Amino acid sequence: MFNNFDIRSCKILKGAEREMMALNHPYVGSEHLILSILNSNDEINKILKKYGLTYEKFRKKLVEIIGKSSKKSEVILYTPLLKRIIENSIVDSNLNALNLFTSLIEEGEGVGIRIFCIMNIDISALYKELTCKTTSCDTKTLESIGSNLNEIVDMNDVTVKRDKEINMIIETLLRKNKNNPLLIGEAGVGKTAIIEELVRKINRKEVPDEIKNFKIINLEMSSLIAGTKYRGEFEERLSKIIKEVINNKNIVLFIDEIHTLVGAGGAEGAIDAANILKPYLARGNFRCIGATTTDEYIKYIEKEKALARRFQVINIKEPDIKTTEFILNSVKHTYEKHHNVTISLKNIKDIVNLCDKYIKSKKNPDKSLDILDWVCSKKVVENKNLKLKEDNDKKLREIIKTKKQYILNNDYVSAIKMKIKENDIKSKLKNNKKLIITYDDIKKIIEEKENIVISDNYQIFMEKLKNKLNNCILYQEDAIKKILETFKYFSKDHKPLSMLLCGTSGVGKTKTAKTIASVMGENNLIRLDMSEYNQGISINKLIGTTSGYVGYDDSTIFDKIKYNPNSVILLDEIEKASQEVINLFLQILDEGFVTDSKGEKIYFNNSIIIATTNLVNNKAVGFNNVKNNSITNILSSEFVNRLDLVVNFKTISIDNIKDFIQLNLKKSLSKDELNELINKCDYQKFGLRKIEKLINKINNKSLNFN
Repeated sequence: MFNNFDIRSCKILKGAEREMMALNHPYVGSEHLILSILNSNDEINKILKKYGLTYEKFRKKLVEIIGKSSKKSEVILYTPLLKRIIENSIVDSNLNALNLFTSLIEEGEGVGIRIFCIMNIDISALYKELTCKTTSCDTKTLESIGSNLNEIVDMNDVTVKRDKEINMIIETLLRKNKNNPLLIGEAGVGKTAIIEELVRKINRKEVPDEIKNFKIINLEMSSLIAGTKYRGEFEERLSKIIKEVINNKNIVLFIDEIHTLVGAGGAEGAIDAANILKPYLARGNFRCIGATTTDEYIKYIEKEKALARRFQVINIKEPDIKTTEFILNSVKHTYEKHHNVTISLKNIKDIVNLCDKYIKSKKNPDKSLDILDWVCSKKVVENKNLKLKEDNDKKLREIIKTKKQYILNNDYVSAIKMKIKENDIKSKLKNNKKLIITYDDIKKIIEEKENIVISDNYQIFMEKLKNKLNNCILYQEDAIKKILETFKYFSKDHKPLSMLLCGTSGVGKTKTAKTIASVMGENNLIRLDMSEYNQGISINKLIGTTSGYVGYDDSTIFDKIKYNPNSVILLDEIEKASQEVINLFLQILDEGFVTDSKGEKIYFNNSIIIATTNLVNNKAVGFNNVKNNSITNILSSEFVNRLDLVVNFKTISIDNIKDFIQLNLKKSLSKDELNELINKCDYQKFGLRKIEKLINKINNKSLNFN
């Protein structure tokens, strides 16, 4: 019977059944329905109290007149009258206390009405007031589309330390005019969570008396538009909702992603939702709470000046580290219960600190809660006892199945044995120890998510880097030593590690960058050939085109940094880049981030920037004193001063070439052939690059220098 009713309706009818059972009556009648309504916390009770109707008085009078039965009823039967009352009070498959009571009076008969007469209740006046209330409180359209947050919000999830924002919302709702709060802030800062906490405060009556009975109805634009196939249906549905909110002073609409109002339902020749709502938002009798991101507010709502001025904007900022820790501590018990893990206060601090340091693309508390949930989930998956638990669950199902079969066969002795086994396995499952989250678990998740190497692993990383550089980069011991020292003593908290590798062609500058990238992981090298960035407009390839120009929405080179922040950015032959491109890297080297054409910050604090140049840094005179080929004519002193390391690679000597040939050439050569090979490679100009190609050719084919 209750399948088509909501929770409140079911509670009222079940309450009537309990009253019948408590009084030992043989049926459920109108009098029991009245008792159930009087015993509930519905708003209708305020009206009934004015007429002297309370639960205690009505029950006392009912017992005096009808009395109690000594025999307890074994079945629950509804009287025909009560069935008619329920049928007549149903509106759109829903019923509530107000409609039930109105329908009961309209029937004009039954034990409940007779007791009203005995109690001298003015039934006519009561019915008139209830009828007016029914007309004003009709919210069938809103109930069918929206969802009541007062009923569905989880009272166990608690958001703390956002009292300032919640108080600003309450102050705005209490205003006479412009009482529509609009929450704007970056995605993930907790706008929707603040509204949920406001609902919890309303449910706990921790708000001013004026809003203690407020109902926050969540209205989704997708539900509002759904099914409106024909012209005018959308406007009609929205107009009904507006009337219902105006007639019910205690209803407040909450529209998440409120920027979707602009253009919603605005088909050809139709008015969109924003323009329909504008006049009502300005009157003060229609309350609406909105939430959207800062970018979408600027893009959609701020342009609509008439719409923007009807809202009171409340900026929701990202909480600081301490506030985020409080938020995580307040909800950690729900994650512990869900995942059957133990989360310590130190775990919370580690998560918040590591997220703040390494995850720059998202905001707290969302990113910290995301990592907390992920760590718990991964711990459960990696649990060594998980397989054992699955085996026990399987055994338990088999034992219960066998036990039932024994009972059906009347073999109770065997069934008891199965029951003992069942209890034994259940106790094992119940005594299963909770998993403990460790720092390594948190660190591993963040490393996987952001594709970075956290500094705790630097000893292993440095050892691996040292071995690989010494094996791959030949005859540059001093340069490698300086690079390793720079890695060792550099902290990547706020800016990227940067270095300029100077030297002639073929000495190993580019190979050094590739070797470092290979140690940091796969696909971690972003190579920029600076000869492709020799014009000022080339900067658009890096940070995007200005709004309004072709290619504004296209992806850029720096977009790769968002998804792979632990990258090596190789600026190959930087002397060929335009001054505008070099100036762009000044901020990156100094602040650790750059703002792209869309206004988004791209962080480089986990990246390594390696620039190479074929010009040589001469320490004796500052830079190479060749006027037309000097590094000071290409790179400004501001750029060079921001670099963590400027290192010269040695020019390849004749001894280095001979040693390289001896190490790599498979065939033995005569002295004349060796000299001819050395002369052919022109090592002073090309370094090891050309000799390596010649050796590969000789090893794969025959000795042929032409």
